[in-house]
Parts: sequence; C-alpha cells; structure tokens
Amino acid sequence: MGKAVINWVESVGLLFCDQWIRQLLNLKPLTNPEYLHMFIVLIFVFGIGYWWVGNDLSRQDIVKLGICAQSSVFPVLAYHTAIGNLHPLYLVPGAIDLVFSILFGLFLYSYNETKPALGDYP
Repeated sequence: MGKAVINWVESVGLLFCDQWIRQLLNLKPLTNPEYLHMFIVLIFVFGIGYWWVGNDLSRQDIVKLGICAQSSVFPVLAYHTAIGNLHPLYLVPGAIDLVFSILFGLFLYSYNETKPALGDYP
C-alpha cells in the first residue's frame, strides 16, 4: 500500500508543482501539458491498482502490470536525460520505480514459491 500512497503523492505533486519545478530548474514550460496530465492520471490510477493489491495479495496480474509499467519509466527518463531533454533530478522518481519493480518481482517470486503445487492438493 506504500507504493499506492507514493503514486498518489507524486501525481498530485506533479499536477500542482510541475510548472514551479521547471522554473526552479530553469527549464522551458511544456508545449503540450495535456501529455503530462495524461501521465499524471496514469500514475494516480496505478496507485489505485497498488492499493487493491495491498488489500488482496492474490491480484498478481496487477502486480505484473506494475512491474512492466515501473520498469519502463527509468529507461525513458534516462534516455531523455542523456539527450538533454530532462534535468537529472527527474531520474529520482524513475529510480524509485525501478526499485519497486524489483521488489514487486521478488514479491511475485516469493508469493508463488510459498503456494502449494497443483499436485499437492488432496
């Protein structure tokens, strides 16, 4: 459930503070803010999914989707940082997502390892 809260805080923070962060980092304003808003909505919606998983650990499909989504964030941010489109500070949330992706993968592995195999049922 912690990742759900992180997603919600990130999404609300980005919604209200992106322009201020860009000014602080001396970056140009966005030309198409609707893409940022769509991304913010997705961050928030993934938070809902993580909340569901926190309340029902058997929802493995959501965990798998989270792994895919979180694993994709860091390479995109790293690429755009490398070509000069983003300030390196934007790698911090990407690194956090990468860590959570690994943790989610470990969760899936350990969750499935503790379940009895099909042949073990009476």
